[in-house]
Order: sequence, then structure tokens, then C-alpha cells
Amino acid sequence: MTGIQDYPQDILPLLADTPAPLARIGKRTVSRAAFLADVQVLAARLPQARTAFNLCQDRYHFAVAFAAILLRRQINLLPPNRGRTTLAEIAGQYPDAPALVDGRDAEIAIPVLRVSACGEAGESAAPIPTIPSDQTAILAFSSGSTGTPTIHARSWGALHAVTHQALECFDLQDGADPPSLVGTVPPQHMYGLESTILYALLGHATLLSQRPFYPEDVRAALAAYAPAVLVTTPFHLNACLRAGLEWPQPERILCATAPLDPETAGASERIFGCRLDEIYGCTEAGAIATRRTTRESDWTTYPGVEIDAKDDGIVQVQGPQHPAAVPLPDHIEAHDAHHFRMEGRLADQLNIAGKRASLADLNRRLNAIPGVLDGVFIPPEPSTDARGVTRLAALVVAPGRSEAEIQATLAECLDPLFLPRPLVHVDHLPRSATGKLPRQVLLDLLARHGECA
Repeated sequence: MTGIQDYPQDILPLLADTPAPLARIGKRTVSRAAFLADVQVLAARLPQARTAFNLCQDRYHFAVAFAAILLRRQINLLPPNRGRTTLAEIAGQYPDAPALVDGRDAEIAIPVLRVSACGEAGESAAPIPTIPSDQTAILAFSSGSTGTPTIHARSWGALHAVTHQALECFDLQDGADPPSLVGTVPPQHMYGLESTILYALLGHATLLSQRPFYPEDVRAALAAYAPAVLVTTPFHLNACLRAGLEWPQPERILCATAPLDPETAGASERIFGCRLDEIYGCTEAGAIATRRTTRESDWTTYPGVEIDAKDDGIVQVQGPQHPAAVPLPDHIEAHDAHHFRMEGRLADQLNIAGKRASLADLNRRLNAIPGVLDGVFIPPEPSTDARGVTRLAALVVAPGRSEAEIQATLAECLDPLFLPRPLVHVDHLPRSATGKLPRQVLLDLLARHGECA
């Protein structure tokens, strides 16, 4: 087997040299040689361009498109969603970018290239291709949950580094029986890319072409593709816990995108019968740390990654995947260079009339109310009411609870300044595939209900 250390530092392999299947499509397994053949065919079809949208929803198609774009020395554009406005804004910045799709078209006026690879075109006899370490592999766009989406570039060397750190942490580098990665997150998301695509490309694991979303789909995938690692989010995990199903036992659960409370983590380990590890990361820095939430509240950085607290309260992180130190967007209490506690996002820290609160804590208290199925607080724009006090709003899915009941329960644990005015009942919250709620979407939903933040 060829190891990473056998390559020059300025180039890195596209695939790990391992006998583990690269993918599972239904009951079929796809070898790495067959995957590489699909990649080479698609790369030859790509038009000349600097960038390309990777909008494939089937995870195998996404992986083939991802690798083909790299082979053509192009950059994968990974939008936070497929909304018409979002795609149009990104396309305006990258006018030569075609869209690689496997379902419906991109709904905006850009060239479309359809991906239909299925791992049955034969196997490539060519050696594993290499990619320059400094080649920009992706441009990832943040979800916009705290404001305007921002762009973050990642080189192929950076993706290699973070992947091998995670593979070491989660014991996915080798083994007689490679696990299947059962992911509820889309591959366009940084967490989904790293944990359901790159763990397979560069490690000893196998990706699934489908993305199970509903609890019964997740249960069926875990049963059909054992041994399995469940890669999920708090949003999906809570839905699975509420479903009341009998669950097959995965080898491990990985969870990210928002902090998980110890109670939910404990319930998950009991019901699924395996350990659960959280991953801490952000679009700015990628994944950098992990913890077993049932046993520790502090995070431990990935191997080779260090954090540094500055005098202004900002904590920076640096590792082999970071060309320079990256400021973290969260309020971090650093214990040393490798251990820290997260106290919430800096953008989530609210100051109303001199009193402080965490938006994450407000949301936790709202969702803990019996009968509340889903809920979210919305910080207002920098404006004030007639008394000079900023007001919060909230949206809630709670068919059996009145506004007065919810407000009364919140009043038992919150300062009156943080009670939501208004609190609006909705049928559902328009969460993204990773459970995020972009701020503008929430403001639009409030407006449609005749309210304003």
C-alpha cells in the first residue's frame, strides 16, 4: 500500500491506495479503479472554465464530479443551498462556471452538464492521479445563519490534512471490514464533504450514494450497510430519537453543525448502543476538534492543531491545513493549546439594556418547553423600541401550546428583556439540510405572518 509519506510534499494523491470499496450504490459496491474510470470520463467532458458548480445530490455522483473537477485543475463551487437567488449571486461572481447536476437543472441561466456515472463502465488501469497540494479544491459558502454568506477557499493540501487528522481520531485509517458512511448531511456542506466524501476518498471507508433523511430511511441504511458510521446533525439525531424505532447498532456516531447537549448525547448512546463523538468546526477553519460529549464538556484539537487566545478575547487556530492562523467565530475559553470550551458563537452574544444572554441558550430553553416541536429566537436589526430597548422575536412550532403558555414558561427562566415580542406560531421552520436557519429566511417568514423583528 502506498502511503501519503511516499509522495512529494507538493503533490498529493486523489485516492487512498486501499482495497476498501469507494462506494455503495444500492446493493453494488464500486471499486476505486471503477470510480477512477468514471472520474476520467467526466473530466474529459468538462468545458474549459476556472470553476464549476457541484450540485449533484447523489453522493456518488458528487464524488465523481468533485474528483473530475480537481483533475481538470478547476475549483468546486459549493453553494449553501440551491435557491435561485443564492445561485444567481454566486454565478454573477463566477460567470464561466457550468453546473454539474444529476437531478433538476440549476434553475438559472448557466450551462448544465449532467452527471450519470454508476461505476459500471469498467476499471481504470492508470495509476492513482496526483493533485498539486496548493491547488484550490473548493470554494465553500457559509450558510448565512448569522448574516450574509461568506466565501472560504480550501486547497487540496488543506483537505488532505484535516481528513487524515479525523481518520486518526476516529480509527478510520485501516481495518479488515471498512465501514459504510451513512450521512444525513449534503456533500456541499463542509462537514458533509469532509466526513462523507473525503473519509472515503482518502481513508478506509465507503460512501453511500443515497442520503437518508427521515428516521426510517436512516434505520434502513444502518441495517443494510453494516458496519456503519452514522454521520449526522443534532437536528436529524433528535428526529431519530423521537421516532421510537428499533435501531441497528452503528460502529460510531459522528455529530456536528451545532453543539449537542449531554442529555441528547447520552440518550443517543443508549438507544443506538454505540459511542457518539462530536466534531467542532466552522466554515472559516474547517473541522479542528472533537469530544465524546457524554464524558467531557471540553474539546480536544485534532492532531497537529493548536489554538491561541489573544489579548482581545479572540481565539485563533492553526494547523497543517491553515496557511495562517484563523480567528474562530465563537466565544472560546482556552485551557491550553489543545483543549477548550465553547461558550457560544460571538455573533450569538446578545446585549440588551446592559444584560447579556446567549442566543444558543435562549433557543435551548425554548425548545425544552413541553409541546414545542421546534423553535428559534431571532435577534433584531440594530434598532430599538420607543424606550430604547432592542426586542427579540421568536418563531415556534407548537400546535398544542398557546403563546401565553409559552411566554409564561419562558418567564420562569428568562429576564423579561429576553422574552420574545412577538412570538409567532408557524407550521414548520424552513431548516436547511443541515438543520440551519438562515437569518433572512426567518425574517421573511416573520414578515409573511404580519410581524417584524
